[in-house]
Amino acid sequence: MRFAVAAALALGAAAANAAPPELKGLPELTTPQSDYVEHCSGCHGMQGNSAPAEIPVLRDRVGYFMCTREGRDYLIRLPNVAYSAIGDNQQLADMMNFVVFGLGGNSAPKGAKPFTASEVARLRTRALATQSLIAIRADVVSKLGTACAVPDSINFFYDGQQQAAR
Repeated sequence: MRFAVAAALALGAAAANAAPPELKGLPELTTPQSDYVEHCSGCHGMQGNSAPAEIPVLRDRVGYFMCTREGRDYLIRLPNVAYSAIGDNQQLADMMNFVVFGLGGNSAPKGAKPFTASEVARLRTRALATQSLIAIRADVVSKLGTACAVPDSINFFYDGQQQAAR
C-alpha cells in the first residue's frame, strides 16, 4: 500500500512539472482578436458572419457606420459594447477597431479614424439601454444612406434577408 501511495505521489509530481503539450498550427491572436472571440463571436460569429440570424453581420459591413458621427457613436453605445466586461477603455477601443477595420474590410470610409480610449469612455456613459435597438439602427442606417455611398444590403441584418430590419 505504501508503495502505491509513493508511486502515485511521484507520478503526480512528475505530471505537475511536465511541460504543456505544444499546440502547432493554431493562430496566435492579438488581444483585440481574442477579446472579440470571447465577447462577440458567440452571436456575431468567429468571422463576423452571424447569418442567418436576427443579429447584424459585421463582415464587410460594419465600417459603413463610421461614415457619420451618429453611426460611429452607435457602435460604442450598443449595450453589449458599452456594458462590455472589458473594463479598460483602450482595450475596448482596440477591439472595436479590430471589428471595424479588420472584420469590416473595406467598408470603412477612407480617412475614418480609429476609436480612442477617451471617446469610448465618453460614449459608454450614454449606452442605448432603454430604446428599441432595431428602430435606432434603422434610423442610423437611413442617415448613412443619405450621407454616404452605402450598399442597400446595409438595411438588412444579413444577405438574403427578405425584409429590412425595422
